[in-house]
Amino acid sequence: MNKERQRGKGKDRKRLLLSLLAGLLILAGLVVMAGCGESGGEESQEPETFEIAMITEPSGVEDGSFRETTWKSIQDFCEEFETTCQWYAEEEETTDSALKAVEQAREKGAKVIFFAGSLFETTVYAAQQKYEDTYFVLLDGVARDDEHNYEMAANSTGVLFAEEQAGYLAGYAAVSDGYRSLGFLGGVELPSVKRYEIGYIQGIAAAAKDKGLEDIQVKTAYTGSFDASEDAEKWAADRYADGTEVIFACGGSLGSSVMKAAEAAGGKVIGVDTDQSAMSETVITSAKKGINTAVYDILKTYMHNNFKGNSIFNYTIDNDGVSLEMANARFETFSTSDYQTLLNQIKSGEKTIAKETGDKSLNDLAGKLVKVEKVKFKK
Repeated sequence: MNKERQRGKGKDRKRLLLSLLAGLLILAGLVVMAGCGESGGEESQEPETFEIAMITEPSGVEDGSFRETTWKSIQDFCEEFETTCQWYAEEEETTDSALKAVEQAREKGAKVIFFAGSLFETTVYAAQQKYEDTYFVLLDGVARDDEHNYEMAANSTGVLFAEEQAGYLAGYAAVSDGYRSLGFLGGVELPSVKRYEIGYIQGIAAAAKDKGLEDIQVKTAYTGSFDASEDAEKWAADRYADGTEVIFACGGSLGSSVMKAAEAAGGKVIGVDTDQSAMSETVITSAKKGINTAVYDILKTYMHNNFKGNSIFNYTIDNDGVSLEMANARFETFSTSDYQTLLNQIKSGEKTIAKETGDKSLNDLAGKLVKVEKVKFKK
């Protein structure tokens, strides 16, 4: 009996120890979660300062396109090099509001501040003079004042992409793949977006000439905004109803509106700035910019104390700065071999691409084989 009691007491002690151990593990788990910032309480160990920042428009970074890719590229770099980053949204789309966001970022310790888009050109112009101890990077633009006097200071860098080349690739591939009625819907009519359109038209015309095609139709419009909207969806839906087969959706979040219309109508979409194939099965390819490469290149110079201020970097086909998405493309006949041949023709100068229309109209650039029609966008 005594042995039985002793064994019983031993079991009781084991149960007690196990209960205490379980309680300690649960408590430790709660502390770890708080340390990871899950609880949002006072014990959160979230960094108080952020070395690299991005200033964005009021709608934030999640546009499925240029802004989102820029922010993801910054995050990837910071993770690799174990530094901190944060984004800040301006309250309204004005230079003063953006400068307030810059001040907020600086107060949080920002040493390098990124801007995505030429809408921030005047902001960078003002900031580079006001905050000489901070580095500024403007993607898709060059700092300027209100009188359009352009200047990058010693603490700022501009990045430009050859959108006309990316647009050309998209237009040429689409026609080569069998599309004969095409569309283009841009957001704000900025130089970078116009270059996409100009290149797209030239690529369509070049493919029509190479393949001996006639009566290629292209319908174009601008919404005046990069935001998704019912109006953008309706414009796209009307084009698909008119017989347009594929639309190059060129403008941030508005691409999702075009994709929604395409899904309903059985139409196709060409994405922009980054690979947008995951957003919709209607996306046959995307005209891409090497945003990740640009962000990485510039931040590496900063990390090595060699920030290239007073500079403008140009990313083109020649340095893999622009391209056409092929790995996740949904072409029927246009192949990787066809794409490589086209790249080689552009690099060698066999095919030339105008960056601007100059004195010509889009129809002049398109030639006799392609008809370009501007279709009014109604709000």
